[in-house]
Amino acid sequence: MKRGVRGLAAPLLIILLWWLGAESGVGPGILPHPREVLAALADLAARGELQAHIRISLLRVIQGFFLAAGLAIPAGILAAGFSPFAEYILPLLGFLRQVPPVAWIPVLIMVLGIGEATKLAVIAYAAFFPIFVNAVLGITQIDHHFWEVARLLEFSPKEYLRELILPAAAPSLIAGLRLGMSNSWRALVAAEMLAAFSGLGYMLMAARSLVRMDEMFIGIAVIGLLGLAIDWGWKLLEGYVLRWQSRE
Repeated sequence: MKRGVRGLAAPLLIILLWWLGAESGVGPGILPHPREVLAALADLAARGELQAHIRISLLRVIQGFFLAAGLAIPAGILAAGFSPFAEYILPLLGFLRQVPPVAWIPVLIMVLGIGEATKLAVIAYAAFFPIFVNAVLGITQIDHHFWEVARLLEFSPKEYLRELILPAAAPSLIAGLRLGMSNSWRALVAAEMLAAFSGLGYMLMAARSLVRMDEMFIGIAVIGLLGLAIDWGWKLLEGYVLRWQSRE
């Protein structure tokens, strides 16, 4: 409880300083008054515009994230269990991992256009690497005694996956998925700012074009709060998995 109260201290202090600065006339035309931001928030919500942008952004990030997970987890299992595959793929992935997702946006626009495919590709690219790396780490760190028992029991490939790999590597996989979702959310906003006509990132750029600082503040706050809520949900899931594994 005390930790939660302390965590609110810095945001409340920033809001107080913002309010005092706006009241004293600091940055006229640049720093909107909190009352103006609240009024703009009420207007956007009443028109349904804010909800529409949130819904579109959440749908995009979910689609891109699941695309990344569907590619990264099988690739991680293969890389951890089949050394020739790892020898071929890891150098390439090591190179691609150093290239920021935003760097691919101009190329993807040229190849795929400005439609949904570009944004989903950027989101999936951003989420892929932490999921893949954690999948490999989680599997390679499984105790060799467990592998020996599985061999003695003559597990089928499905049983290896269901009875050994997924339960034993679950904490690492969940951590990778959490990092992947965080990367997805940040990449989504960047992609929407450069290659979209809807979503929270687009809303920020549209507000900039109209010099609507109040709407820009709303966009930043909503992006941060939604990202925090998503990460909090993954943190709860991670804690549940760890407790379940300790009971097992």
